[in-house]
Order: sequence, then structure tokens, then C-alpha cells
Amino acid sequence: MKSLSISSSFFSISTSSTPQLTANSIGQHSTAKQSRKEIELAAAKLVEDKQAEDKASILSSDTVKEFLTQYYTKEKLGENNTRIQPYMTESAYSQELTSQNDAMNQVYKDYILDYHFEKADIFVNQTTNQAIAMVSYNVTYVSDLKNANQSKTN
Repeated sequence: MKSLSISSSFFSISTSSTPQLTANSIGQHSTAKQSRKEIELAAAKLVEDKQAEDKASILSSDTVKEFLTQYYTKEKLGENNTRIQPYMTESAYSQELTSQNDAMNQVYKDYILDYHFEKADIFVNQTTNQAIAMVSYNVTYVSDLKNANQSKTN
């Protein structure tokens, strides 16, 4: 069994969603029977929801690292698809699936036993909501398929 460490992969991530401000009136949530306390709780909930929405639309190094960890940690080709899909646009995800079905990837998929994310140097531009990352990850592969099952148990 051989282990290969790759440290020259680059990733560029961009989010195109711009934070949108939404105006909600507390009056929409209040009735004549609501107390001041209930109105304050409703207002606090609106603020909390807005902050969560804003955080989701802002790219951070933690979010990029979460994605890269999910992307580069897998036992076999395509095993992580459900984990990476929420981080990707439809077109990026579709491109990833197309890449996985590429003839070269299909030929070698049984020889690769494990991908494991190691680390990433991440730069996030908050103004443009883009990130660039240099990723290091390990790949475990076998040169003979007869040894694949034996290597998985070791």
C-alpha cells in the first residue's frame, strides 16, 4: 500500500449571493393580546434569524475549511457527494459529477482506497466574497487490485 501526499491543489470558491436586507415589522407579529414581553421575544427572534441568514451568505475561512474537509475526505470516488452538495452551486455540483464520471477517474477509482484532508492555507477576500486555498491531502492507493481488500483491513 502506498500513500501519496499532495500539497499543490488550489481551490477558488466564490459566493454570488449578496446579503439582502429584509424589513419585518414587529406589528406583523403582534396582536392586541400580545404582551410587551412577547413582542420583544418576537423582535429578538427576527434579529437572530437575520444574523444567521447574514452569516450564511458571508464566506469565512471556517466555512471554506468545512467544505474542503468534506471534499477531500472520502473512501472512494463519489462517496462524499451528499456531503459536498450543500456547499456547491448546481452547476459546480454538476461539473463535479461529470468529472467523477470521466473515463480516467473511472479507470483508477478502484485503486484509490482513501482520500484524507490534511490542511489548507486559506485566503478569503471579504469584499468580493471569494476564497483561494492551497490544500494538502493524502491519497492511499494500491498498485494491484488483489491487494485492495487486504489493504483496507490493515
